[in-house]
Amino acid sequence: MNVRESISFVRSFAIAALILAGRAGQAVAGSVVEYDTTGAAGNEPSLAATYTAAGLTALDLTRGAGLSPSPASNNFSAGGWDDLSADDYFQLGFTVHAGYAATVDQLFVATRSSGTGPGFVEVAASVDGGAFAKVATVTQNGTFYSDSILDLNVTVASSLVVRFFVDPTNAASANGGTIGSGGTLRIGDYYDGAYSPLRLTGTTTLTAVPEPASAAMLAVGIAGVVLGRRRRASR
Repeated sequence: MNVRESISFVRSFAIAALILAGRAGQAVAGSVVEYDTTGAAGNEPSLAATYTAAGLTALDLTRGAGLSPSPASNNFSAGGWDDLSADDYFQLGFTVHAGYAATVDQLFVATRSSGTGPGFVEVAASVDGGAFAKVATVTQNGTFYSDSILDLNVTVASSLVVRFFVDPTNAASANGGTIGSGGTLRIGDYYDGAYSPLRLTGTTTLTAVPEPASAAMLAVGIAGVVLGRRRRASR
């Protein structure tokens, strides 16, 4: 690399760093994590996210250890809700990379129970490793799908975990009786005239990039290293 090329490289690096610095604090709104269940068999051990916003790592959609997989086309499904144990739940969420922050506004989801499956589904969220706090209760309309948009309105610094479970004090089945051993619950894509992925929506924000002065100093430092190497190589 000659002197002219070195100067061009340093100039390009400095410009890129300044552009990044200008983007600090800018929020990108939309889906932060999506799980498209179209084509799923329902009984997979887990489902990976199909979209994740920059700055995040999505958690797989999983079942708690107390549940057993059950088939349900285009959904994620389980049985075993009747024992009402603490490890009977569906779970999804994400972690946040260093230098980013996220807000989550809403959860779009469809739920459906069999006749002897849960009649009421509790939704709770854990933010940054904290205790789970109830977000909503979704009432199952018999064996029909319940399509829900649930407000979360949380700011996330490190992690968000959302769980779907049954409250033992509100444990009637979808048909009005008792949850049965063969009763199932499934979750999947939201429907409002057209299907769209099960998802969390909100914003992600780049919070930590080099300050303009720091970027310039770094560029000068790189220039010194490059030119110093050039002089040594010419001896």
